[in-house]
Amino acid sequence: MRMMITGGGTGGHTSPAVAIIEELQKRDSRLTMQWVGRQGGVEERVSQAQAIPFRSLPVEGWPRTRSLRKVWVAGKLALSVGRAFVLIKKFRPQLVLGVGGYVSLPLVWAAQRMGVPTVLHEQNKRLGLANRLLAPRAARILLSYPDTLGEYPKGRARVVGNPVRKGFTQPPSRNEACATLGLDPSVPAVLVSGGSQGAHTLNAAVAEAVAQFDPGEVQVLWMTGVVDAPKARVAAENAAALVQVFTFIDDMVTACAAADLIVSRAGASSTAELAVLGKPTILVPYPYAADNHQEQNARAFEEAGAAVILLDRECSGARLLEQMRELLADPIRLEAMGAAATVLAKSSAAEAIAEEILSLVFDVAHSRARKT
Repeated sequence: MRMMITGGGTGGHTSPAVAIIEELQKRDSRLTMQWVGRQGGVEERVSQAQAIPFRSLPVEGWPRTRSLRKVWVAGKLALSVGRAFVLIKKFRPQLVLGVGGYVSLPLVWAAQRMGVPTVLHEQNKRLGLANRLLAPRAARILLSYPDTLGEYPKGRARVVGNPVRKGFTQPPSRNEACATLGLDPSVPAVLVSGGSQGAHTLNAAVAEAVAQFDPGEVQVLWMTGVVDAPKARVAAENAAALVQVFTFIDDMVTACAAADLIVSRAGASSTAELAVLGKPTILVPYPYAADNHQEQNARAFEEAGAAVILLDRECSGARLLEQMRELLADPIRLEAMGAAATVLAKSSAAEAIAEEILSLVFDVAHSRARKT
């Protein structure tokens, strides 16, 4: 099969794409792919890591406010669409997969006008702008939530979930994870993650909260990002409880497996991974995410009983400390929250998406063969 994949901008778009690619590679040894995105974006780094040829487009995100810059961005969008037509003509894909983000718009739009079947995957509870624009002509719209918000052709939509990397479906035991990280398995552990770049509001609240913990009350694994790491290390050194600071955690599976409670942003990939692991969470949605999709993701977990929401504007050290202590003091509630999270999990999402893609390609090829 020949397939082009497009989308990116954040790990929330690229992580599911990698899971889908890995599943397709298992099923089709002759799979040929090309990734189209923005030069210098996370998608370029991911495609290189996966040894997938990468082609770039000069597309930029659409300004959300009135600005003359819209003229410049519109010009780049038109140029990107023109280049997308050329790329499709040269590569001759049997299918184009869009995984969201503004970078996916030119290629999928061009493919739809050239008669190439397109499949969209939406990771968030609210359909993103690019996917909303592309959905009317998509052959399949693959959703992560049954009650996804936004307009799309319901007859071509399938609820498949948000695929996660294989490691999250086979985590180590808590004792094994604690041993790897040098933690005491008899002491509750909290993992704090604001994402790969960190989250300043969350980091500031954690710095205040860890100062209040008693010795042996809790252990904290704290992924801060690069900018806030120096101040976080000072807070960790002055804390009575054990606090480990990381700018980035490479083995997130082990860190999550060791944690009794996770404090996190509510990005699509993060919440999907937490659901598969069955972890209770305090979710602090990033308030400036497009269409406020992180809060929509968090509300889905809250409604299922899997998470407590702490809005960014309310995320003070005192409030975070109160919620952490309240949850850690109630193991029965933590267990129930973890069980509720697993209900939201779609551990076979990558397999379901691969089935949809292969089935669509086969149906199109069979239909064209019958006409000739």
